[in-house]
Amino acid sequence: MPYLARLVFTLTSGAIGGAVFWLLSLPLPWMLGSMCVVAALAIGGSPVVSAKRTRPPLAAVIGVTMGSAFSPEITSQAGSWIALTVATVVSTLVMGLFGVLYLKRFAGFDLITSYFASMPAGIYEMTHQGGLLGGDERRIALIQAVRIFLIVLLIPIAFRYFFDLGASLPDAKGEVGILGFQDATLLALCAIVGWPAAKLLRFPNPPVLGPLIASAIVHGVGLTETAPPYELVSLAQVVLGASVGGQFIGASIKEIRGTAVHGLVLIPMMIGICVLVSVVAGSVSEIDFPTLMLSLAPGGIAEMSLIAFALHAEVAAVVTHQILRVLMVHGLATTVFKIIRHT
Repeated sequence: MPYLARLVFTLTSGAIGGAVFWLLSLPLPWMLGSMCVVAALAIGGSPVVSAKRTRPPLAAVIGVTMGSAFSPEITSQAGSWIALTVATVVSTLVMGLFGVLYLKRFAGFDLITSYFASMPAGIYEMTHQGGLLGGDERRIALIQAVRIFLIVLLIPIAFRYFFDLGASLPDAKGEVGILGFQDATLLALCAIVGWPAAKLLRFPNPPVLGPLIASAIVHGVGLTETAPPYELVSLAQVVLGASVGGQFIGASIKEIRGTAVHGLVLIPMMIGICVLVSVVAGSVSEIDFPTLMLSLAPGGIAEMSLIAFALHAEVAAVVTHQILRVLMVHGLATTVFKIIRHT
């Protein structure tokens, strides 16, 4: 089947999954529904694709949307995030340490594979860095995919049923449909300029981070208060969900049992660490638990920020600390590993 036909099949299936989740009033339906359906089809051997080529432009939409959570008032509160910043650093280090120990000692992975499979950062980046050093790329990618899949799936459900917080996407600050020309131009420029600028500066995940930072600046100085329309953000969720679900393409049931089962053990450990650190940080600060938890949870910048947006958490804080965690891991993972290997 030609690539275009498979892409149409993948996104249509994802949209149908999103619509079913929406009809069932499940949390964050368009992303989670798309993710679950495409993952099931991928494991079942259906002709789906990972939507890698389609994701970047719509990931830029998510980036601009997340940046719209910033405002002059919110930016001035950054000084109150000290406890959250410390919690982010501590939780990242502890999650990485426990992950490496578990995968090496109990799963029997080699040190390189254990290390990069445990790092709470992007799938592609950790798989690439681990592969360059001789790790098992397939195992790294599968563990990382299971991590993101389960965290993105479970956290919105947990927040709804345990904390009585629903997860539905707000109507983009009240704007549904066509934006005014000036606002639309500003938001478009955030994506058009931010994406290549982030790529030039070698930021991780430039389609998200570049537009996000540009949008945060534009909103932070008060040039606009609008965000992309609800319909466009919902479409972006479908593509984002399909790309996460597509990480399971080619993964057989045997592989999932043999490798991903360790992810099923590792993820509760990571979530438990985040909960514990969030409780401690919450006891010494005035930051609410949802904001703390979503800031620390290693589910991907775009995914966790979108969940924060849907749960009406303090999105600016979540976005900032998700970026901090990813930059910390991306910048230091390989260097730290080389030091560990030679000690």
